[in-house]
Amino acid sequence: MRRSLPLFVLAAVLTVPLALLVPALLPGPPSQAVLTSADRDALGDPGPLRGPEPAVPATRPSSPGAVTRAYLVAAHHAGADATGGTTLDATPYALPGSPAAAGAPVLDPPPPGAQRTVEVERLDEGATDWSRGRTALVATVRTTTAGPATPAELRRWRTRVVLQLDEAGHWLVTADTPITTDTPDVDD
Repeated sequence: MRRSLPLFVLAAVLTVPLALLVPALLPGPPSQAVLTSADRDALGDPGPLRGPEPAVPATRPSSPGAVTRAYLVAAHHAGADATGGTTLDATPYALPGSPAAAGAPVLDPPPPGAQRTVEVERLDEGATDWSRGRTALVATVRTTTAGPATPAELRRWRTRVVLQLDEAGHWLVTADTPITTDTPDVDD
């Protein structure tokens, strides 16, 4: 009996802090910390040079895969006029207030006269949490940048896209994170 009391005390001392820390480490809802254009105007912060607001599509894709494809094509397609700015073309497919709704920065615009086209070559299901209305997909994306006097330049990468159901039952993108050595995929 004397020997079991210290083991019981030790177990209690180790279990209580763990029980208090686990709920704090679980992921919560997506952050609402993204500033909209109206927020930036109210603060007097010009923020990044943003492109024109895109038209809302007449019909929204209904499946997570179709929304992911539409989002990635819109977010990464660019013309030479996108120099140094942020394209908002993909925001109709993004959940308002999410990081995806801030727009996609154009870090390397095509040269003058060239265009960048995007194709989603492969789309794999990552994980789905039906109780919270979220799903994650892994996409293989290929961009082709070409102009009248330049050879075509191809780039491929993989990216993790997270979607969430909104109140109206539409799948919308909350985040698009390229898979790199800094942000590896589970299988990498």
